[in-house]
Amino acid sequence: MAKGWGEQGGKELLKKSTLMNYFNFDNMTYSSVYGQGPLDEREPLYHSEPFWLELNGLPNYKSQVATFVDNYSQICVDFCVNHAGEINVGTRFGPLQYFVFADDSVAEIIQLYSSIIGRARLKPRYVLGHHQGCYGYDTRNKVLKAAYGYVKRDIPLDGMHIDVDLQDNYRTFTIDSERRFARPKEMFDELRELGIKSCTNITPVINLNPSDTYNTLQEGHKYGHFIMDKRYDDGNGVVPVHKVEYICYERGVKLFIDPVNEKGQFPGSEYDFTKYYNNPKEAYRGGVGYGGTLGAPGHYPNLNNANTRKWWGEQYKYIFDQGLEFIWQDMTTPAIAKEYGDMKGLPFRLMVESDCWSGKDDSPEQMKPAIEIWSLYSYNLHKATYEGLNKLKSRKNKRNFIIGRGSYAGANKWAGLWTGDNASTWDHLHISVNQVLSLGISGNEIVGTDVGGFMPAGGFNKSAGGRWAEPELLIRWYCAYSMLPWFRNHYHGKRGMKLFQEPYAFTDHFNSNPSGVPEKERYLWLSVEPICRYYVKLRYSLLQLLYDAMFEHQFNGLPIARSLVITDSEDSSLLGEQDWVLDNEYMVRNDLLVCPVMHRQSVAGGHRSIYLPQPDSWYKFNLRIDNDCPRHHGVPLEKRIPGGSKFEVDAHIASEPAFLANITPMFVREGTSPSSPKMAMILRSLGPYDTAGGIIPQIEVRQYTDHKPGKPNPIFIHLYPGQKTNVRHNAPALPEA
Repeated sequence: MAKGWGEQGGKELLKKSTLMNYFNFDNMTYSSVYGQGPLDEREPLYHSEPFWLELNGLPNYKSQVATFVDNYSQICVDFCVNHAGEINVGTRFGPLQYFVFADDSVAEIIQLYSSIIGRARLKPRYVLGHHQGCYGYDTRNKVLKAAYGYVKRDIPLDGMHIDVDLQDNYRTFTIDSERRFARPKEMFDELRELGIKSCTNITPVINLNPSDTYNTLQEGHKYGHFIMDKRYDDGNGVVPVHKVEYICYERGVKLFIDPVNEKGQFPGSEYDFTKYYNNPKEAYRGGVGYGGTLGAPGHYPNLNNANTRKWWGEQYKYIFDQGLEFIWQDMTTPAIAKEYGDMKGLPFRLMVESDCWSGKDDSPEQMKPAIEIWSLYSYNLHKATYEGLNKLKSRKNKRNFIIGRGSYAGANKWAGLWTGDNASTWDHLHISVNQVLSLGISGNEIVGTDVGGFMPAGGFNKSAGGRWAEPELLIRWYCAYSMLPWFRNHYHGKRGMKLFQEPYAFTDHFNSNPSGVPEKERYLWLSVEPICRYYVKLRYSLLQLLYDAMFEHQFNGLPIARSLVITDSEDSSLLGEQDWVLDNEYMVRNDLLVCPVMHRQSVAGGHRSIYLPQPDSWYKFNLRIDNDCPRHHGVPLEKRIPGGSKFEVDAHIASEPAFLANITPMFVREGTSPSSPKMAMILRSLGPYDTAGGIIPQIEVRQYTDHKPGKPNPIFIHLYPGQKTNVRHNAPALPEA
C-alpha cells in the first residue's frame, strides 16, 4: 500500500495499486486524455510530484520507505497493477534518477524529503484567509460589488483575485486603466481599506501585437529574452515544415493538428507558420486562448536563463506600484492554444535552454528539446517571480506570496499550489481533500482546489450542467475546506458559464425568483449563506492554529492539514479495517480532527460515520460561532470519547443556528500537561471580530480537567508577539470527565 503521489493522489489516499502519469498538462476538468473524469488516476494533471510512500511494506519492521523520481520529462509508474508486488517506473527522457528515504514514521520521512527539495519561508497571514476569484470580474464595478457584497453580508474575505480581465488587451504586466479599470490604484486602496488584498493573473506569454507603450514586448526583443524558433535536428535534419504535426487530447480523443493550416480563434491568430518555423532569428510564435475568441498571440520568455528570470522579475514593478499585494501565476506549463504546440504546451521539438544540466549559460550543449525538460519551465517561472518580487523596492521588508497552477517538486519554495481547472461535480469534491493531503505528504504547505468548482458541471456543454454550483455541493465544499490551507472560491463567470458562486448570491438569486426553485430545494438555497458564513468565521477564529502550523513547516516540513497516517501512526487499524477514514477525515496540525461530509444528502440522510484514532481520547469540538454577535464562545466539553471509537453522527444540512456546528463534525485531541495526564485543549476566539475582513490574532487556550467539576477553571494563555485582545480570566466550568 502506498500514499502520496502528489496532485494525482485524489481518488483514494491509500492505494493498493495504481497507474500514474506525471506530465504537466492543461487538463481542464481532469478528463482530456482518457475521457473518464477526475476519478481516473491515469490522467496527467497540472503539477508533477512523483513521490510516494509505502506503508506497512515490511510488516515486521517499523521502518517506512518512500521514493522520489527526479526527472523533468514524463514519468510513468505502474504500482502493482500489471505485476502484483512490483513497482515499475519509466522516464520518457533522461536518466532514471531516484531517491529512496527510510525512517521510523511518515512524519520523519516528510522531514527528510522536504530537507532535500526545500521548504517554504513563512508566508503572510492573509494567505490563510478566505479568498474570492472569478474569471468574469472584468470591470472595476464588478470587483468592488463582489467585495462589498462580502462585507455587507458579514462574510470575512482576505483576498480578491482579478483574472486577465485586468489587462490591457491581454498584455501581461499591464492594466486597462483607460476603460474597464480606471484609477486602479484608487480601486486597490479601496479594497485594502475593506481589509482585502488584491492579486492578478500573470501568464508567461507576451502579447506580440505591436504597441508603443508595451515596454515588456520591446525589451524582450531588444535584449533577446524570448525563446527563439529553433527545432530539434536528430542528425537527419529537422522535420520538414509541411510534415509538422502537433498532438493533443480532448475528451479522450487524440488530435493531430496541422500548424500550417490550423489556427486559433482569437484575434491575431493568423500567421505564416512557414516563416517562423526553425528560424533561429525569429522568436517562437505561440498564442494563449482564454475561451472562445478570447486570447492573443504571443512570444514566451526564456525563463530557463538566469538573465531572463531577472528581467521577468523586474516587470512586476508597475502593477505592484499600483497596489497589488500578491500574484496568481497561471497557465504555467506554459499553457498554449493547441494549434501552436504539443499537448497545449511548447512544441516537443522546440529547442530550449536547460540550466539544470550545466552551470554554463547560453552554451550550445545547454539546448534541449522542450519535451526532455518539460516541467523545468514552470519551475523556473515561479522562481523568477518569487525572486523578482523580493527585489522590488515597494516590497521591501514585506513577505510575498504566489499561488501557482502547477510546476514540479520543490516549487513549493517559491509558491503555493492550486490544482487547476476543476468542475462543480461531486467527483471533483470527492478527490479535492485527498489532493491536499497527498500533496502535504510531499511537503507542500499551501495547497487547495477551486472551492465550488471552476467550470460548470457540464464544462463547455451548456446543456449538460447548470449556471451555478448546486447549493448543496457548495455548502459541503465550504465545510470540507473550512480548515484546509488554501481556501479560494473561484469560478468561470464569462458569458454562457456560471452566473455566480459567492455564497450570498444564492440568497439573492432565490429571493429574486423563489418560484423558479423547486420547493424541496428551497431550504438548500437559503442555507448556503448562513452555513458558509459560519464556517468561514470559524476558520478565522482558528487562524492562529493554521498560522502556527505554517510557521512550523519552515523547520519540520510538515503540512498544515495532515493525513491521519502522519499524526496517528500508532493506530495500525488505519492501514486495515479503518482505512476508509483516510479519504474523509484530516487533522489540522496535531490538534483538531475535521470530518467533512463528502456525499449528497440523499445518500445517507446527511449522516456519516466517524472513527477516532487510538490511543488518544477525544472531545467534541466546543467552540461556537454566533453569526449575529462579534464574540464567539465555548460551550462545556461533553464526555470524553476513547480513541478507537466508531460511531455515526447526524450532519444534515440545516440553517438553524443551534445546529450549524454539527454540519461538519470536529473533535479535539486530549493532550498531556506537565502536571496532569488529564488535559483537554480547546481553541477559543476571545478577541472582537473585525468585520472589515480581518481577525485579531487568536489565543491558544488550555483547560485542565483535573479541577473540580462545576467550578471555574483557570485558562493558560499564550500571547503571540504584538497581540492585543480582550481576555477573560476564567473559562466555563467543565462537566465530569
